[in-house]
Amino acid sequence: MRIAIFTDSFWPQINGVTTSVWNMCTELSAQGNEFLIFAPKRKKENGSLPAHNENITVRWLPAEPLPTYPDYLIAYAFSTQDENALAAFRPDVIHVHTPFYVAKKGIDWGKKHHIPVIGTFHTLLSEFLDYLPIPGLKKAMIAQHVTWAYARHFYKDCDVITTPTPILVEELHQHGFKGVKVLSNGIDYEAFARAKGKKPGGKISLAYWGRISFEKRLDVAIDALSIVRKKHPNVELSLIGYGPAEEALKEQAERLGIGKYVHFPGAKRGSAAVAREVSMHHFLVAPSPMETQGMYVLEAMAAGLAIVGCDARAIPTALGKNERGLLFENGNASDCAEKIIQLMEKPVLRKKLVTAAKKWVRSYSKKKIAMKWAELYESLAE
Repeated sequence: MRIAIFTDSFWPQINGVTTSVWNMCTELSAQGNEFLIFAPKRKKENGSLPAHNENITVRWLPAEPLPTYPDYLIAYAFSTQDENALAAFRPDVIHVHTPFYVAKKGIDWGKKHHIPVIGTFHTLLSEFLDYLPIPGLKKAMIAQHVTWAYARHFYKDCDVITTPTPILVEELHQHGFKGVKVLSNGIDYEAFARAKGKKPGGKISLAYWGRISFEKRLDVAIDALSIVRKKHPNVELSLIGYGPAEEALKEQAERLGIGKYVHFPGAKRGSAAVAREVSMHHFLVAPSPMETQGMYVLEAMAAGLAIVGCDARAIPTALGKNERGLLFENGNASDCAEKIIQLMEKPVLRKKLVTAAKKWVRSYSKKKIAMKWAELYESLAE
């Protein structure tokens, strides 16, 4: 099959959209399917990719960074050459992954040429309100209404809408979407399950990896660390990645007197590198209430980390009713700290949760998930 991918979020950005798109494309391309990916690229940036086979081709579209969040790129041109390349590719299916300029080009092209379009809802648009230069916008009710109206309008011409978790299907249905399908993103299970990094001797290492952005509520993790260290001073925290909240989080850690115990090792690119870094830690702390799936939570399960996660949106889907990790109240650093201490002091419970999580997450391997995507593509192309 020939699948055209349109995404406003892609390499070298590090986030769940990039990871899920790449995992799916690399897996299905190895089976002989062809992919043509349209994605934004900064001027004078080489647009380099991880190693891949000849069945994946990327066409980079010119873009500029969002001033308040330079990691997000805003594409602004889809040339005649791009149109011609897409026509020559003759896609069986178009798959869009973001509700912005690049994906809109894919939807419009599919509609014009009667090619089936899949729209995947990865991210809540309200996440982006933090980065628009209007104070208090995210809390304004009208802004919430406008973002949901925009999302409904954007996806209305898709033949199929998918999202990775049942909880988000419910939320989308509440906001007027119809017939949304659950189809998960896949993780590189083997890479995370096999990674054997050396854990720091004499310390308990907490970690988070992904975007270092405000909506991830990493301030809660730092506050929790400050509380935990009063009882267990051998505990430290690593925030792996990059993003606009980094300086604010460093300042917070310094104010709390724990600056030297909060580490920012930077971004790691590719599953193998991320998995090696992750395997050097004992716990994942996942404080974000905005996760539509939280792929790093699934990766942590594969890597054998104990997990403490926010009891909001998709994280409870992964952790169950404290069956594969412990949930804490959204925004409550004291509760988060209490759950971390509980797992530290109860190794039998910790082992039970880790074992259950590792078994449960096997079904989310990119190989198994790619088969489900292939079935959907084939059903639409018939």
